[in-house]
Amino acid sequence: MNEKNSLSEVLDQFPKDDPLSVSRRRFIAAGAAAMATGFLATNAGAAPLQGGRMATALRQGTPPADAAPPEKQLIIFPADVGIAKVLDFYEQVYQRPFVADLFSEPLVRMNREFEIIPGVADSWEGSEDGKTWTFKLRQGLTWTDGNPLTAADWVATFQYAANPEHAWDFTWFFRDVITGWNDAVDGKAGIDKVGVAQGASEYELVISTDVPAPYMPAMMLYSLPLSAAALKEHGSGVYNSDPATAVSCGPYVLSEWTPQQQIVYTKNPNYTGTMNVMVEKVINRLATPDTYFTMYQNNEVDYLEEPDPASLTLMMGDEATAKEVHSGVGDFPTWYIFFDVTKAPFDNKMVRQAWSHAIDRDTLKSQVLGPSGTPAYSWLAPGFPASQREALQDIQKFDPAMAKDLLSQAGFPDGKDFPKQTMWLRAPSPLDKTVAGALSAMLKENLNIEVELEEHDSAGFTAALNAKPTQILLGWVRYGMDYLDPSNMLSVWKTGGRHSWSNPDFDAKLKEASEYLGAPEERIKLFQEAERILVEDVPAVFVYHGTRVQFIKPWLKGDFLTPDKNGISAMHWPAYTTMDTVPEEIYVSSDAPDRG
Repeated sequence: MNEKNSLSEVLDQFPKDDPLSVSRRRFIAAGAAAMATGFLATNAGAAPLQGGRMATALRQGTPPADAAPPEKQLIIFPADVGIAKVLDFYEQVYQRPFVADLFSEPLVRMNREFEIIPGVADSWEGSEDGKTWTFKLRQGLTWTDGNPLTAADWVATFQYAANPEHAWDFTWFFRDVITGWNDAVDGKAGIDKVGVAQGASEYELVISTDVPAPYMPAMMLYSLPLSAAALKEHGSGVYNSDPATAVSCGPYVLSEWTPQQQIVYTKNPNYTGTMNVMVEKVINRLATPDTYFTMYQNNEVDYLEEPDPASLTLMMGDEATAKEVHSGVGDFPTWYIFFDVTKAPFDNKMVRQAWSHAIDRDTLKSQVLGPSGTPAYSWLAPGFPASQREALQDIQKFDPAMAKDLLSQAGFPDGKDFPKQTMWLRAPSPLDKTVAGALSAMLKENLNIEVELEEHDSAGFTAALNAKPTQILLGWVRYGMDYLDPSNMLSVWKTGGRHSWSNPDFDAKLKEASEYLGAPEERIKLFQEAERILVEDVPAVFVYHGTRVQFIKPWLKGDFLTPDKNGISAMHWPAYTTMDTVPEEIYVSSDAPDRG
């Protein structure tokens, strides 16, 4: 990956005379390079530092001098009341609140340098052909019901996830990877055929794949187990939605869930893992996103991310509150307009090309996004492995004259007879609504096409998107990485995946790159060839890459805000969860107000 893609190119998108971005340039520009280096540090033989100075001090039993006493170690996060239904990844992914996944730990996790480090697995190794992965589990971890954490819990969890009766909303993640997964999910074989099994002992887990999977350790970031005993007793993972039946082997337990109000997690007194957390209580304050900023101003929550443009401008306009604004790369998301390419009018490539040239991304950035995003002309964000935005920029560049000409060639001169469109939005944030409104206006101005916006809840949108055939003709959505490898981001577009687009050349190139066990630079080139096919066929208009803005109260302190080796000073993705080291790196200082 060249330096311009990983650093200078991003910096160029934040001009020095832009008042919204002046103080954010150093964060976002440095963030562009963060994962370009970190994604390579995923070998099992290495055990990078888990956290910084504060985490080290905590392991030695020494809290920071300015830390609040235990009874004030409380953090409150806002959570969308319309989304918060369950608390475990393997129950439902898209119905979890902002803070979840605290009741167990994955096999691996990610540190603040975006490196894969040991979680419950002390070590792991792959077979020579890359199709068998063995994880050695740390012993001595126990669930709050007294049962030990063993390989059996992962076996039960993966079988539950593959059970078609469960209808897990993330089954696509392991499709075409884990042996037996497809057939189990499709109801063609029993869940006992899924390639996740106990190894030589109850503390050894073996995962078998249909294809060489050099990305498997990174993929196991999403491996937080449910309790096999609790699953057997209750029949599903909803046992963790009730404090009376919740079971945890993680650093927190569920102590309260008041519908429509709040979810409360408290430290697990029986925790035997390695995460050293100072925060005694974490609260998800349930509300609607349009109230988050008011709650933040009133000290009802301590954190807010992806604010609306007006709130960001207000915060940046005050010297004191501007210090609470942080920005990072998040999960390298791309926001995009997608089409059902199997149906008119979007089965015509010239129509799709016309739309791609009708979007003025630079104006969108300067007038709406500010430091919240940088223009996208391709799928992989700057800084992400294999990103090549500059090389692909002309394919979907803003060119209204070209857009009009293409639409005319497609049979719709000046938009005549082009059917009015309805663009679906998935549980849109205030910023999503603003951006979508701007896109609708650009399509009207540049193509004379009417686009109405229609909001849907996350569950309904996802179900309609994943239906075969899809029920969404036109939509606006985001996608961010699940693990730091191009195979993850690009696999969204393979045949049978998230979208209706199907391209055999893309599928073949993606497969070749994903399974390639040779030199990393050759593997990157293969991914770049696949991405070019994607961008040129325009199954989507790539609009912007998110550079997530965060508001963080000054009493939240710790290594989580110390600039990492690439200069990012923000709460790192995926935030407060056992999938990363954030819970070890954050504490509440003694100057915090009472927020109970």
